Amino acid sequence: MYVKLSKEAAADGKIQIDNAFIVDFMPFAPENYVKVYLYGLSLACTSADEGINTPEEIAKRLNLDPAAVSEAFSYWSGCGVVNVLSTTPASVEYLPVNKNTFALRKFSKTKYKDFNDQLHAMFPGRNILPGEYNEYYSVMEEMHIEPAALLAVIAYSIRLKGESVTYPYILAVARNLARQGCLTYERVSEQLSEFDLYDKDLMAVLKSLGSRKSPSPEDKTLFKKWTKTLGFTLETIIQVAKTVKRGGTERLDALLTKYYENHLYSYPEIEQFNKNRDRLYALTKELNRRIGVYYEQLDFIIETYVTKWLGYGFDDDTLLLIADYCFRRNIRTLEGLNETVEKFYRQGLLTEESINSFMTEAMQRDRLVRETLDRAGVTRPVNSRDRDAYRTWTYTWKMDRDTVLYAASLASGNVNPVAYMNSVLAAWHGAGVTSLEEAKKYKPVSPAAPQTGTNKVAKTYTSEQLNAMFDNLEYEDL
Repeated sequence: MYVKLSKEAAADGKIQIDNAFIVDFMPFAPENYVKVYLYGLSLACTSADEGINTPEEIAKRLNLDPAAVSEAFSYWSGCGVVNVLSTTPASVEYLPVNKNTFALRKFSKTKYKDFNDQLHAMFPGRNILPGEYNEYYSVMEEMHIEPAALLAVIAYSIRLKGESVTYPYILAVARNLARQGCLTYERVSEQLSEFDLYDKDLMAVLKSLGSRKSPSPEDKTLFKKWTKTLGFTLETIIQVAKTVKRGGTERLDALLTKYYENHLYSYPEIEQFNKNRDRLYALTKELNRRIGVYYEQLDFIIETYVTKWLGYGFDDDTLLLIADYCFRRNIRTLEGLNETVEKFYRQGLLTEESINSFMTEAMQRDRLVRETLDRAGVTRPVNSRDRDAYRTWTYTWKMDRDTVLYAASLASGNVNPVAYMNSVLAAWHGAGVTSLEEAKKYKPVSPAAPQTGTNKVAKTYTSEQLNAMFDNLEYEDL
């Protein structure tokens, strides 16, 4: 068998390409070498016929020379992702690829001889241990940084921190530059020279943050982002920095990024945005408090509800008034508050004055309902069914106030006074009675007692009759 999986890789039981291979290895490998790696992996992960699992057959399938296949596996062996077990007969083992792959690599002692010599010259009094060497080699291989470029980073770090600078600091700077595409000596030198130009301006920013430290390479990278990528002026950056209470440059970067995403570039625009944001947070907190709920994070509530309500034309005081109304009605959720706001919006009640007027009218109607219930001998509080019934009697059936009170007096002493009034007023409505004089002349019919027994035959209705009845109900509702 020419290619196979290692025990660790085979244990997964999957055919997969590690993300680390795609990100860290594939972009820098010759194209044909990638083809060999992927095709060999597919063979290793399947029970393929051993006849096509040879260098010659792989080369034939990929239209390559067999020597190119061997060269490809030798390359991947140097990367630490395969292990060439033997050449005669040829045998290759695929290894797991992960973030630790580079750490497991064996580096040539002669490949980095010049790098080692210059490194010693830069740290004449330092005992560089094998682990530190290996870290330098790994980052050069992993990030594809030229040795001369890394030496330039080391020289820059010594200039900033002195010979006591730690190698993790050096490697952090190198990785940061590599992510910006600075892999050669020329690009690194150009970037570090540009960093030197930022010192004076960056010192002013750090002073505004309340920091006395010297600018670090990370700070300079952020400053380049703020000025070159995001487009902020030094004046704006300093003004924003003065508002940062804690978090330093990381907090400042988060703020400037947020302002950029909101298309805010000048400090007056940012200041106005913050004032409005503070108002929205304060309003949202108060709305939550008034309906009796608490949420740690308010951004979602602002985006989902409050901004929409303000967009309808409601002002802060009106929304707070509606929240109070919801609390008294036992509506204690944001969704319930939203439904109530929508109802007020459909009624055109957007201002505190219009709502107060509406509520005054509602209270007046409740007083009329209360008087009616008192006349009927009902002492419980007014409820929604009472209001609906009163609206039906006066608005739908057109009964005047005196007629309704007369019906209430007739219902007094009944077991269910409101139901009795419904029966009496329905009978009057059916007979065309609308005034007190007509009602007194019309003898009310007491509700019939429910009939019992099995002899009564229920009346049946045709589909046409039922449809006509419901159509008429809908028409009356209109």
